[in-house]
Amino acid sequence: MKIKTYISLLLLSLLLIGGCRTLQDFANSIREPRLSVENVRVTGFNFQQMELTYDIKVENPNSVAVRMLGYDYNLDLNDNAFISGNQSQKTEIEASGESIFQVPMTLNFSDVYRTVSELSDQDETSYHFLSHLRFDLPVLGATEIPVRKQGSIPLLKRPKLDVQNLEIKNLSLSGADVVLKLAFNNPNGFGLDINQLTYDLQVNGDQWADGTALQDVTIRENGITELDIPISLNISKIGMSAYRILSGSEPLDYQLKGHFKVNALHELLGSTNLHLNRSGKIPVGR
Repeated sequence: MKIKTYISLLLLSLLLIGGCRTLQDFANSIREPRLSVENVRVTGFNFQQMELTYDIKVENPNSVAVRMLGYDYNLDLNDNAFISGNQSQKTEIEASGESIFQVPMTLNFSDVYRTVSELSDQDETSYHFLSHLRFDLPVLGATEIPVRKQGSIPLLKRPKLDVQNLEIKNLSLSGADVVLKLAFNNPNGFGLDINQLTYDLQVNGDQWADGTALQDVTIRENGITELDIPISLNISKIGMSAYRILSGSEPLDYQLKGHFKVNALHELLGSTNLHLNRSGKIPVGR
């Protein structure tokens, strides 16, 4: 009986030792996921704000799945802290697999220039992106891993549009050919291609014209581009008062509404709309 008990204890000890070695071997085989910022994209913008999206790639080198619990993020502009946040995002990365997830953040340019005043007259700025991803790893438990990216992004400023004058080309009792002259001031370090301007023009409270214009016109960077909108007026349709107004020399009360569809000539940017709503007095020229 004593011999049987001894043999049983010996076998149990061997099993426990073997189990400990197996568990230790498994623990030693667990490795941290590999992280990298695969891409930095502008996923939306206008001339007041821009949404940046960082694509983070997570590679799981282990033979078992791992679970991501969340992440934090910090964005510095020109070595100045600007945006920070923390998100819970539970994602399982399969064994020997990979996953890409996005970290979006919005830059409001008025906040940028208020926080980092030296950027107000710059065309771009350097950035430093840092994120810590939190994982629940087998055996190792809670683990935090950093990933970072540095580069540069454009700084946007809202263009200004001035209505210069209304130039009369031809005038008769039946109609008039006029040109609405605009000055497009682009303060950005990149040009703009106008795909189309959709507009509505009212003069002295009456609608004079609406439609589209300025297809395939390029606006130069850091400067003013003169724009002409040709308009044909039907006097019988808008009234003889228009003929009398155009025959005179007094400035006209106007309201010009619409929007530009523009394509920014910058590798990170794309298309956006620029809304137009100007009113005041416009001189008449010949």
